[in-house]
Amino acid sequence: MSTKTYTLEELASIAGVETSEVLAWERDGYLGEVGRANEEDGRWRSVYGFEQAERCVELGGRGIPRRICIVNQKGGVGKTTTAFTLAAALADIGRRVLAVDLDAQANLTTSFGFDPDTIDLTSADLLTEEDVMPEDVILETAIEGIHAIPADIKLCAVETRIQDTMMRERILDTKLASLYDRYHAIVYDCPPNLSRITINALVASQEVIVPVETQSYSIKAISDLTNTFSLLKAKMHHDLLVWILPTKVDRRMRLAGDILDALDEAFRGRILDPVHVDSNLIRAPLLCEPVTRAFPASRASLEYARLARFVVLPDDERQKWMDLPLSTRRKVIERAEHGEEDLGLPDDEEAEDEEAEDDVAVDGENVSASA
Repeated sequence: MSTKTYTLEELASIAGVETSEVLAWERDGYLGEVGRANEEDGRWRSVYGFEQAERCVELGGRGIPRRICIVNQKGGVGKTTTAFTLAAALADIGRRVLAVDLDAQANLTTSFGFDPDTIDLTSADLLTEEDVMPEDVILETAIEGIHAIPADIKLCAVETRIQDTMMRERILDTKLASLYDRYHAIVYDCPPNLSRITINALVASQEVIVPVETQSYSIKAISDLTNTFSLLKAKMHHDLLVWILPTKVDRRMRLAGDILDALDEAFRGRILDPVHVDSNLIRAPLLCEPVTRAFPASRASLEYARLARFVVLPDDERQKWMDLPLSTRRKVIERAEHGEEDLGLPDDEEAEDEEAEDDVAVDGENVSASA
């Protein structure tokens, strides 16, 4: 897999500072050993890699830790795709990521290029064996900045094996607690059910992303799932921030637009910007690469990169963004993708104007620069 490099402007964006500040960090030695490349005109330029991006995250005070569970009781909605691509998109913006595969199908594990049949210790052992610690199962992936805890078929027997274990819903949280400050993000890929494995992941998380396929969905099914999160809060005093991620959106189908509108109405402030149908999402894992690396200019790559940028925003900035109706956010995104400030929010007067426009009609056109 190719190694990602960064421009000076990208590092400044990652750190949330001016380029002059990044140059000052480089000059003072805070960015570590920076590579050099000889240009055609004979000049030398700095070559920045993940090490520099990660240090800029820390120097800019942007290293907000996130623990995110990808959950849905229904299969085929894009859970593993979201876990794999989001982890890669977070690494692309300088975040250290731990991707945890908790599904016996081990699709996340194979997406990173590992063969589950050849791995000695997996997440199943972590959950069932008292003496197995995270350091024993963590693997370094080919994507710089990402470590993985793999899965295998042994997860099918975990439910029975932990039945009589004390505090069985907190096994994962207890085992991984020492790593929470070591990674900027921990992403859990869960099985398509609400087993004790999934409950373990929920307890070890702060946030939940629920991928929802807009080609066939039920608001009641999502409501049932969110009721489970509420029950978790009531019974275990564990509060989760829940996000809904529409996936496989095809705006050529009127139903997709209708579903998005219904979701936005039912879960206002919790609907993430949609991920559209893109065949590159299927092709990329076959190359053992995320779509952000294999097809960086693709629509899906841009959309998951946007999701990663949203995830790492401070909570108050995320709230401002999510307070906008989904259709209004789309217009802001369109402006950003035409060269205006990325994720820029309209001022209050402009927001009111756009909401008024939305009340008239929004016909569900494609997000222009993502096509």
